[in-house]
Amino acid sequence: MTAPPPLQDTGERMIPTAEGEVSVVFSRHRFAYEYAAAFAEGARVLDVGCGAGYGSGLLAARAAFVLGVDQDAGAVAYCRNRYEAPNVRFERADAAALPLAEPFDLTISYQVIEHVRDTGAFLDRLKQATRPGGRILVSTPNVRTFHAPGEGNPFHFSEMNYAQFERLIASRFTDYQILGVDHARPSRLRAWAQRLPFYRLGRLLGRRSPVKRAAARALRLTDYRIITERVAEDAIDLLAVCVRGD
Repeated sequence: MTAPPPLQDTGERMIPTAEGEVSVVFSRHRFAYEYAAAFAEGARVLDVGCGAGYGSGLLAARAAFVLGVDQDAGAVAYCRNRYEAPNVRFERADAAALPLAEPFDLTISYQVIEHVRDTGAFLDRLKQATRPGGRILVSTPNVRTFHAPGEGNPFHFSEMNYAQFERLIASRFTDYQILGVDHARPSRLRAWAQRLPFYRLGRLLGRRSPVKRAAARALRLTDYRIITERVAEDAIDLLAVCVRGD
């Protein structure tokens, strides 16, 4: 069987790092899946918007079964080639038509909801796919400064700050907690560097760049933690942990 062509790292779909590579954003996204793994023990898990599939593969180490779905055929082919296993399956599906033969114990959708126009309907579909009492984890960037029309990410339709995200989650769940993903340790050096113009230019450096690797070590850019306080002010990503009621 011919291997599918490699996926491109566009910044919207995270490709796992290889030996010697550094990706600050990928490290953050992987950390969120590592947090979710604590809820996956022995569970049937649905990963909505699984992208490159590394998260589904990570969860499968503890889950009874993982189904990763993505609307992109190339991504699904990539996932099947690299991560499919006896307890992991990948399917092409839109969030509007999730596979619902049997409800899941845990439903995850990371860094997807900002790409959706009707966010309330999207959460309803995640609830429908989850059994009563099951958990639903949803993450999205914590947008504290909104761009003018036409200047932001063209793939994002529903960016939110903490207050907006909390209102959305509260409109669909009564049992939930809004957590944050932040750097593992405060760093004055990192806070200073992030204010400098060259800091954003670092995104243009390749994953194997010695400068990028050195900066990641010095500024602790790939170490993350879950926070429960000052989430609105400090979190890079917002993470809702919800329980589906009856």
